Amino acid sequence: MTSVYAHPLLGAVTLVTRRGLRRVSLSVRPSGEVRLSYPWGVSREEALRFLESRIPWIEQARQRLAARERIAPEPTREEIESLRRAAKEDLPPRIARLAEATGLHYTKLTIRASRSRWGSCSAANGISLSLFLMRLPEPLRDFVILHELCHTRHHNHSERFHALLDSLVGGRERELNRQLRRYTLR
Repeated sequence: MTSVYAHPLLGAVTLVTRRGLRRVSLSVRPSGEVRLSYPWGVSREEALRFLESRIPWIEQARQRLAARERIAPEPTREEIESLRRAAKEDLPPRIARLAEATGLHYTKLTIRASRSRWGSCSAANGISLSLFLMRLPEPLRDFVILHELCHTRHHNHSERFHALLDSLVGGRERELNRQLRRYTLR
């Protein structure tokens, strides 16, 4: 169930209640929109208390996202086409090399102009990568691809998924995730 809560300081906050959730969580979108998700067993009042306790974190996240927007301006049509050509040249051999080195297998590769996520893996192990990966340094490009390849074995973000990914990046998963968060798709 989704609803909108008008917070006096934060503005509109999207509230999401779902059965499969295990804990209360917050996210801040690049637009600055705040999303509060919580399981059915948690009351709205309890979730809103959590929101109140995290206002300083939300404001910091909004500031970080605003700074990122200034660093990575909206790409022009020419830049997108240039990135698309570079992605079609770079990403297929890169994923093939990493799949062979790790023994993880994907069924197909699709390159899209996705601005919502760096990559995804379907239930049939098809991998989709954003052409905006070409804006990342090569080690982070490899990290995103390895993340998606790990989803061919674990279609979730379980402990086993993270253990596999961490082992493939030499125990640097958290560090690489922190580096990746410095970049934006938008």
